[in-house]
Amino acid sequence: MIRDEIDRVLTHARIASDAAAHLLAGKCDAATQTDIRKIVATIPDIRTVSLLRGNEIYCSSVFGAQNFILDARSTPPVGLSLMDGNALTPYRSLLIYRTLHAGKSVMVGIDGYYLQNKLKTHDRRTDYQMTLNGLTLNAAGQVLTHRDNTASARYFSPEYQYQISANPVAPVSPNLLLKTVWQDEKSGVFLTLLLSALLSTITTKTLSRRNTLLFMLGKALDKNELIPFIQPIVEAQSGNTVGGEVLMRWKHPQRGHISPEQFIPLAEQNGLITRITQSGLCHVADALNSADIIPARDMTLFFNVSAADFMNHDIADWCREFRRKTPLSGWQIGLEITEREPVEDTQLAQALCEQLDALGVQISIDDFGTGNSNYRYLMQFRPRYIKIDKVFTAGIETDASREAIVRNIIAIAQDMRCMTIAEGVETASQKVKLAAMGVTHFQGYYFSKPVEMAAFFRNTPNPLP
Repeated sequence: MIRDEIDRVLTHARIASDAAAHLLAGKCDAATQTDIRKIVATIPDIRTVSLLRGNEIYCSSVFGAQNFILDARSTPPVGLSLMDGNALTPYRSLLIYRTLHAGKSVMVGIDGYYLQNKLKTHDRRTDYQMTLNGLTLNAAGQVLTHRDNTASARYFSPEYQYQISANPVAPVSPNLLLKTVWQDEKSGVFLTLLLSALLSTITTKTLSRRNTLLFMLGKALDKNELIPFIQPIVEAQSGNTVGGEVLMRWKHPQRGHISPEQFIPLAEQNGLITRITQSGLCHVADALNSADIIPARDMTLFFNVSAADFMNHDIADWCREFRRKTPLSGWQIGLEITEREPVEDTQLAQALCEQLDALGVQISIDDFGTGNSNYRYLMQFRPRYIKIDKVFTAGIETDASREAIVRNIIAIAQDMRCMTIAEGVETASQKVKLAAMGVTHFQGYYFSKPVEMAAFFRNTPNPLP
């Protein structure tokens, strides 16, 4: 249930706080700053960790040993608190977990994005809101000063003292419906029956649409209707295109383009995601084999893989088949590990990683610093690339917090001898800023939107027949 999912995020804040408590005994030297940043990097969902002396931040994962005095209004209370931004990020909600230790305290920050994402994606048929210390966070990321008193269901967390309210998503205005019906004091029974009928109809239609889409997706995979598009990846130093991310697109014969945001989560939830992975690898290998396209330099094509792909050895077999179809062609395989579901560090996963490494498959950690993509993945997969999510690169020219986070990711990548790919690069100023910070590769609309395979291969620098 959604309460359990949010409890899990908040438990990560408690774990981070416990891990940082012993650092309060020392100074904010280089070793302490490294330890704080490792906590942020290794524990999922955590955005910042700060050490406080009274109301003074004297050490933080973002600004190191710089000191900041918090006024009474902006000093979070002990325990959990929801905030509508702060001085550093005034337009982004965040949740603070603060623990007190003999006059000093640890303050852990969780970006409201993580909680908002749970509220938004848990069940798209339901509108969820989270209420804590008199403020309410909705699925749009807004912090409201009131809570929903009309919720059809409520879930309370005994451990963390917050409340989730839930309302079915309906195509009618509840306020208008209530206003019309309640004008008659004797319409209570009618109201109950009417609402029950509406909810039943809505639920039935929603489930029907979902099942219909799932059925169509299975048929689309059978008929090879999902087509690979490729978005170029550009090397920062040379400006050359050195690879691309393969993104599966679905154009239904009757319904037209169906968004990946609709069918990818559906595929993951219903066991079809591995078929999509296989389809992408086969489509691209067949295209390269039939056209015999050989690039002038080594090019890496990245395919998205999920936790389900690490539950058996199929992905290694598919990579071998890709190699068989494209021998000595200069095209390298990259696998981007997505953050939506955690990849467990099992013996099977370890053996699979060894097989992939032996095949020369390059691993990339997608959306590093969000969801399940964290320092544990770096130790587990030893990736060649770390991808910096567009939530951090957007507005980096003027946003100090984003700049600090990206610098930390780049520093971690350099320590791990990884290269970095900055996603969502849309302007020249972004490109210049990120390059100056040490990003090694770019991906985004500034260079190209995802294009069909034929167009990508046609634009491959100096292709050889």
